[in-house]
Amino acid sequence: MVAWLRVDTQTILTIANHVITKNHRIGVTHSDHRTWFLHIREVRETDRGWYMCQINTDPMKSQTGYLDVVGEFS
Repeated sequence: MVAWLRVDTQTILTIANHVITKNHRIGVTHSDHRTWFLHIREVRETDRGWYMCQINTDPMKSQTGYLDVVGEFS
């Protein structure tokens, strides 16, 4: 099972194909269950931070990435 989390708030965003957060801007897709994508629509400066993709294996595997938002689109 694959999950996406917001690291700084320890918020679970998605689990598998299901969006857990109440934030309507968050989405998740995958390519053949091998490549998973976290989507954030209408990105805001408050979205800046670390995100983690976590795979429920033994041992658990994860990869983090930093989203930097440098300004708002006008």
